[in-house]
Amino acid sequence: MGKIKVLHIITRLDPGGSSVNTIETVARLDPSRFEVFLISGRTNDPDGSIERSLKQKKIAYWFLFDLQREINLWHDIKAFFRLYGFMKRYCFDIVHTHSSKAGILGRWAAKWAGVKRIVHTPHGHIFYGYFGKIKTAIFVWMERVTALITDKIITLTHLGTKEHLDFKIARLDKFVTIYSGIDISWKPAFNTPLEKEQFKRNYNIPQDFFIFGCVARLDAIKGISYLIESMGKVVAEYPQTGLILVGKGEQEQRLKEKARSLGIENHVVFTGFQKEIGRFMECMDVFVLPSLNEGMGRVVLEAMACTKPVIATRVGGLAELVEDGVNGLLVEPASAESLTAAMLKLRIDCSLREAMAREAVMKIGERFSLKKMVQDIEGLYDGLQSTIR
Repeated sequence: MGKIKVLHIITRLDPGGSSVNTIETVARLDPSRFEVFLISGRTNDPDGSIERSLKQKKIAYWFLFDLQREINLWHDIKAFFRLYGFMKRYCFDIVHTHSSKAGILGRWAAKWAGVKRIVHTPHGHIFYGYFGKIKTAIFVWMERVTALITDKIITLTHLGTKEHLDFKIARLDKFVTIYSGIDISWKPAFNTPLEKEQFKRNYNIPQDFFIFGCVARLDAIKGISYLIESMGKVVAEYPQTGLILVGKGEQEQRLKEKARSLGIENHVVFTGFQKEIGRFMECMDVFVLPSLNEGMGRVVLEAMACTKPVIATRVGGLAELVEDGVNGLLVEPASAESLTAAMLKLRIDCSLREAMAREAVMKIGERFSLKKMVQDIEGLYDGLQSTIR
């Protein structure tokens, strides 16, 4: 019997949890049993690092530039028919789509092309926090209709499944939860204390500062504005406190201006996008993710693997990773007051931070490994294929 031919389609491979999840899945599927191809839409890759990574991992790929995040009728139609033609030509057994735009166009192209099995991973959702009521209602309707032609929808947490059920996207039996895995052996470290000191000097981070940190796109949905507002209140009480923001995004300049307006520009370090986040994580005392909407929050797992207590908002699947009062603190989204209280609590209480850090490491195990994630996806594919043989 020949290999199972699988096509993965994602809207874009810009840095983030969804792209890492997709690339690692495609790269790690058993090559003796699966023949895998990846299509990505328009991706911001100015230095070619993403494409180099795909080549290094020996991934067969195609950048389809008509597939883009923004709604554009001309490009969307072209992307649909190019996907349809590609699927008809290569006769895939399974099409697995990722994220909203690729999920809609890719699944309908697969249906028209006669693909037997269609799988979708939303990597969160756009049911709140992104658009107004009318536009959101249209997207919810589109997801419901497209779910009718989908065999399985992979959610990254059980809470993610619950939110899809709350919005009546599909029946319960269409959903399967597969956690987004991380490399649990990843242990970033400085070789010497002097190396860590020099690293902090390079970014103008005072050696004696208590450091909060966040790794995220600097976009509105990540709630960084509330984090900077909270930092203003924390610094007012504890001046020897800093914030490291690792990432880039459309709100970067606005966030820098907000820090200046609050008089804390010397307390906030904007590092830009970084490929290796481990050393920044090691400089943090507490990791904060103030998202307004989040599928799973893969970066939270990475922070926990680095022995960091976590403050996160009570949205999406974050409450499934952060046990309030155990390995971190959960706060209400879009609430600088709630976030400030949590930050001050961990800023003050060293013993609580240490206890939460220990619990954070214990939370990470085989359940969140890349190996487990890929095994579960392979098992899903095998189960789908067995129903048509």
